[in-house]
Amino acid sequence: MTGKIRIAFVDDEPHVLSGISRSLADREDEWDMAFCPTGEDVLKLMAECPFDVVVSDMRMPRMDGAQLLDTVRRRYPATIRIILSGYADQDSVLRTVGPAHVYIAKPCDPADLQKAVSRQISLRKLLDHPRLRATLAGLSNLPSLPSVYLQLQADLLSPDCSAKSVAEIIGRDLAMTAAILKLTNSAFFSAAGNISTPLHAVRLLGMETIQALVLKIGVFRQFAGKPEVAPLLEALTLYSLTISSLAERIAVAEGADFAVSKAAQIAGMLADIGCVILLDTDPDGYRRLLERIGGGRTLAQLEEEAFGTDHAVLGAYLLGLWGFSETIIEAVLFGYRPRDSLRRDNLALTALHAARALGPRPPLLPEEVATACPLDLDYLAEAHCDGHLARWREIAAAQTGEH
Repeated sequence: MTGKIRIAFVDDEPHVLSGISRSLADREDEWDMAFCPTGEDVLKLMAECPFDVVVSDMRMPRMDGAQLLDTVRRRYPATIRIILSGYADQDSVLRTVGPAHVYIAKPCDPADLQKAVSRQISLRKLLDHPRLRATLAGLSNLPSLPSVYLQLQADLLSPDCSAKSVAEIIGRDLAMTAAILKLTNSAFFSAAGNISTPLHAVRLLGMETIQALVLKIGVFRQFAGKPEVAPLLEALTLYSLTISSLAERIAVAEGADFAVSKAAQIAGMLADIGCVILLDTDPDGYRRLLERIGGGRTLAQLEEEAFGTDHAVLGAYLLGLWGFSETIIEAVLFGYRPRDSLRRDNLALTALHAARALGPRPPLLPEEVATACPLDLDYLAEAHCDGHLARWREIAAAQTGEH
C-alpha cells in the first residue's frame, strides 16, 4: 500500500487515456493512477484493491459508463464516481443520475478534470470517518415526504401539469430540492451558469426529462420507513422552508445580488439535510439521541458522541459530493458556528446564521430549548454586520407574522 489516493480513468480511446495521463503527470507523487480501456479491466483491479475515485467515459462498448459506475456503487459504495459524457448523450447520461456523483461534459479541459477530481478528494479532510464516507458516497437519493412525492407523481400525470406546478412541489421537499439541483448544477447541464431555483432547474431539463426522471428512473424516493419518523421529516421540512425564506430576505436586506441571495435560500433549505441523512440511515438511534437533548448538552455534541461527527458536517460533505458550490457548502457547514470559517465575506453564511438564530425553534429540539444557534456577535462584528441586528429582527418578526 502506497498511502496515495487511488484513481482509475476509464476510456476505450487510447489517445484520450494518454492525454489524461500526460496532463496529470505532476500528480504522480500524490495519486496512484490507473488508465483502463474497459470497465471490465477496472473491475478486475478493484477486486484486488478498490479505487478511491473512478472517472469513466460514458460511451464505451460492452459495458458503458453508467453500467460501470452502477456496478462500482453496488460493490464499492465508498468510491467516488465521476462520469464524462458528450452533449449528444443527454438520454444516456440520465441513466447515471443514481450511480454518478459528478457529471463532466466532454470535451473536457484537462485542468477542469483535475480540478473536479481534486475537489472530491479534498472533501475527505471534511469528514475523517471512513464508514460515514462510505455511507454518504453510497447514497443516490434521500427520502421525500410521502405526501409531496405522491402529489408530484399525480401532477406529472395530469394534463394541467406545468414547469411552475412541478417546481413548486419540488421546492417543498428537502430531498427533491437537493436532487434536482445536484443534477442541473453539474457541468453537463449548466455550463452556461448557476442553477439556483427548482423552477430554473425544471425549465432547463424540460418536462419530458422530468417525467422520465421521476416516473421511470426514480430520481426521487418516497419515505417508507417507520411511521413515527415521517412527522419529524415533515416538521423539519416546514422549518427548513421558513429558514430558507428568512435567510434569503436577510441576504437581500444586506444588498446581496440574485446569485448570493439564492445561495442563502438554498443553504437555508438544505442546512439540516444531515438530519435527514441520520433519520434515514439510523432512525431508531437518532430518535433516541433527540430524546437526550438538554441539560447543557447540544444536538451537535450528542451527534458527535454517537456518530463521530454532527449533521452539519454530514450535510456539507454530501452536498460537496453532489457538486454544490463552495459558498453553499461553507454556509451549511458553519451555519451554527460561523467563527470556525476562515472567511468573513460569505454573505450566504452570515444570512443563514442570522436566520437560524432569529428564526423559529428547530423542531427536533425539545420545547425547553429555545434555539440551537445563539448569535455569534464576535463573528458578526468581524463581518461588519453587528450593527444590522435590529433590521434582521424586524425581518424575522415580519415573516413570523405572515405565518
